[in-house]
Amino acid sequence: MKPKQVYNIAIVFAFAIGLIVGTFLEKKYGVKNILKSIGVGSQTSSQGHTTEVSEGSILEEHQGILKLFILAGQSNMSGMGELPNSRMATNPRIYVFGNDYHWKLAKEPMDDPRNQVDPVSEDQSAGFSPAMSFANTLLEQHPEMVIGLIPCAKGGSSIHEWRRQLNDNTLYGSCLKRIRAALMMGEVAGFLYFQGEIDAIDPKEDPQRTFLSRQWADAFAILIRDWRRDLNLPELPVVFAQIGTNTEPKRFKNWDMVKKQQCQARLPFSVMVTTDDLPLQDYVHFTTASYRIIGQRFAKAYIQLLETSRNEQKLERFRLNC
Repeated sequence: MKPKQVYNIAIVFAFAIGLIVGTFLEKKYGVKNILKSIGVGSQTSSQGHTTEVSEGSILEEHQGILKLFILAGQSNMSGMGELPNSRMATNPRIYVFGNDYHWKLAKEPMDDPRNQVDPVSEDQSAGFSPAMSFANTLLEQHPEMVIGLIPCAKGGSSIHEWRRQLNDNTLYGSCLKRIRAALMMGEVAGFLYFQGEIDAIDPKEDPQRTFLSRQWADAFAILIRDWRRDLNLPELPVVFAQIGTNTEPKRFKNWDMVKKQQCQARLPFSVMVTTDDLPLQDYVHFTTASYRIIGQRFAKAYIQLLETSRNEQKLERFRLNC
């Protein structure tokens, strides 16, 4: 057989093999998934990060109508509960804007650190949190809603570290960047905050950091004022959790002070939920069952906040009519 004939046969053979392999991959994985895996065919946000917003992420009829909820604070907002052994169910009306800047159906761990874009808020040990329970409970009362969750919490973060700083290597700045990237899919509807444990420790434990056990209420008021201003939402609903209990009172010497400060926080369009009646799984973090209850309390408080706000608006209109 002549060399040219051998060459032509080899080309035909290679083409046939490629066609067979390509057909198999298309059937099993889909070309779009293959392209996505090598970075082709994804959208890029104004911040320069790829943001997946279609093809199994957010249904077309849900795009642009999500009610977005910011999840900020420290580890008890990230969630440290044990994940169930069984596969956790998703809800087609609950999405999460993940730490990887991709939209997807929400499930725990909500603060999943895989492919994290902003390392400042990375929580490698994040587990079951109050987030999914919050969203499910909210949908029970408002089934017409489509919810988008935006996790921003960071374990061990003090309220001083949450102060307004706009660089994306800060907790405030990176969270604000995520919110703005997520806004193309809806509008911010609420701010959930669970933090304060670290501010209760003996400052001698970490003299390089700033802890504000005696100024927590003032710092929180400033934080919420800044969020409302930057989001242009002067009546942004805020639900925050009071810290619960701990098993190391010598270490958390200012625990009662922080709890008192949280009780004294008086802000319009805000409400506090308590957690000190719920079981812990370690020195300061809650059990999975407790996180479910905290999520339910967040949702019920949020609903109450909305109803109170509407009633006050109705009363004000009535007064104007008198």
